[in-house]
Amino acid sequence: MELKDKIIKIYELDENERKKVLEFLKEEILNGKIIICGTDTLYGLCANALDENAVKKVYELKKRDPNKPISIFLKDKEDIEKYAYTNDISKKIIDKFLPGALTIILKKKDIIPDIVSKDYIGIRIPDSKIIRELSIIPLTATSANLSGEESPTSADEISEELKEKVDLIIDTGTCKYKTPSTIIKIVDDNVELIREGAIPFEKIKKI
Repeated sequence: MELKDKIIKIYELDENERKKVLEFLKEEILNGKIIICGTDTLYGLCANALDENAVKKVYELKKRDPNKPISIFLKDKEDIEKYAYTNDISKKIIDKFLPGALTIILKKKDIIPDIVSKDYIGIRIPDSKIIRELSIIPLTATSANLSGEESPTSADEISEELKEKVDLIIDTGTCKYKTPSTIIKIVDDNVELIREGAIPFEKIKKI
């Protein structure tokens, strides 16, 4: 399959066209391509998180400090235990808030390359159909901006530099929340707030 345009307005396609494009995109990701796709919070710079060369390219495109970890997108809650260790507290939070605008940092399993993250891994399961459909393997979940610049909440806000350098851009419209996900870290039975975003930390603490 060939696409005429680098920017694909996915919701302007009919159902059959959309299915064909999504299957094509999955193949492209497995082949090491880098895409930008809208989510419920921000537009993400996405690649196969199990492919170290693809992850390295994400760092280079974003001009990101290689010592800073990158989170991952997963398709479903059931996938989390393939890639990270959970406990009773993390399971309660996962069941309540995912899919949703939460990044939960858990002790990672060895299947996640160290280039993505060393000991702990941030996990997102967005409330966003397209990005979850594409997450047949873990995808890098880092905002589609150059480090230090504003994170885009629509395809129009993506920098021209990134637009030129990525392989494809999936325009899903304006993000629902227009703000980053809340980030928490679970260490044993402690829940630590790393960044408050779309979900108030008070709601999480009640769980």
